[in-house]
Amino acid sequence: MGFQNSTPVAQDLFSRIMVEMYDEKDIIGVPTVGQAIFGRPENGSKTVFSPDSNLVDIDIIRGNEKTAALVPRGTVSRHLGSLQKNTRVEQGSSFSRKYPLAIEEADIGSDQLTARLMGENPYSLTSKQARLRVLAANSHRENVRRLIRLNERLAWQSLLTGKQDAILGTTNSDLQYDFRRNAAHTVTVGTAWSNAAADIMGDVDGMCIKIRQNGKMTPDYMFLGSDAMAGVMKNTSLTAQADNRRFKTVTELGGISAVPPKFEHLVEAGAQCRGQFVTLEGFELWLFTYVDNYTNESDTAVKYLGDDLVLIGSSQARADRYFGPSEMLPSIPMRDQFYQQMFGISPNAAPMPPNVKNPGAVIRPEMFYFDAYASNDWQRVTCRSQCAPIFATTATDGFGVLDITP
Repeated sequence: MGFQNSTPVAQDLFSRIMVEMYDEKDIIGVPTVGQAIFGRPENGSKTVFSPDSNLVDIDIIRGNEKTAALVPRGTVSRHLGSLQKNTRVEQGSSFSRKYPLAIEEADIGSDQLTARLMGENPYSLTSKQARLRVLAANSHRENVRRLIRLNERLAWQSLLTGKQDAILGTTNSDLQYDFRRNAAHTVTVGTAWSNAAADIMGDVDGMCIKIRQNGKMTPDYMFLGSDAMAGVMKNTSLTAQADNRRFKTVTELGGISAVPPKFEHLVEAGAQCRGQFVTLEGFELWLFTYVDNYTNESDTAVKYLGDDLVLIGSSQARADRYFGPSEMLPSIPMRDQFYQQMFGISPNAAPMPPNVKNPGAVIRPEMFYFDAYASNDWQRVTCRSQCAPIFATTATDGFGVLDITP
């Protein structure tokens, strides 16, 4: 029950309590699982920074697993038939593409510098310069978070389709980077995995065999969407084999306390390890789920990995990442000094947001470009962040996708 003073009393620090501000942006994690698959030096993947060239050239030479031929001894003629052809080792494809470009800008108006900021103590007498730097830091962090989420979105698009958009949502093949994945590596299963009698083991084995034959490498991990994981957990054949100790198929589901070192970066980036899966053909796959999402252009939450999709891949598959130039004039000391004097940080050493998962192994400052410019009337300053990413599944047939809802 409250009371009133007969004479108004000014609020002071005793009668007015300012609780710590709650900023939801600070608890929204920025996952980097898809990006963590690219640029892994242990399998030969490359990270290329190209700040001064607007074009990227990608050369891919395909191989095969043909054997040598046997011929009768003592013959001096060369067989010219269709069964044996001369070896040719420099056949391949070359791709030349322009880099895409992502730009995030945030305006800070002079009118904002004389108003109390969210979370600011009303009696702190904060200066306009201090408020400007707080607003700039918040804008910078949000810009970077959005760019990293875009990179994650593009990385998963490349992993799941073997293509990446240069313009989001385009259907124009000239505005896509096509890494020429074998069409057989995208399969819609015959029986939905929601059916407890579905041949999940056969579907997985079929894709693993294709990766082994066409990609020339052995798959060893599998990412499952939520519905796909639920299908595995409820499948009668798999649960029966898991209960039979004489069958080494589903070794363990749930309760995994440690993963092999080659997959630790996936867990640190936000993936959940769910167990190990050994198929009837002998492929040993580590199972992961990934439930994070982004907000698309229609303000709809979309999962990076769809609920009804399964990605099967090999940790040996080379997946490169390229970062192209900004679209701004070359920086000069005067502009760097303007940025530093206005915001208190250097554009060449701008910090990354604190809630990015596994940033040290995935995120590099060279991926981004930062600058700022003032309006002609000096009533507004704009913080600008740019990134020009390409996530190339170079060994593209080292990946395969199952759609579990026919």
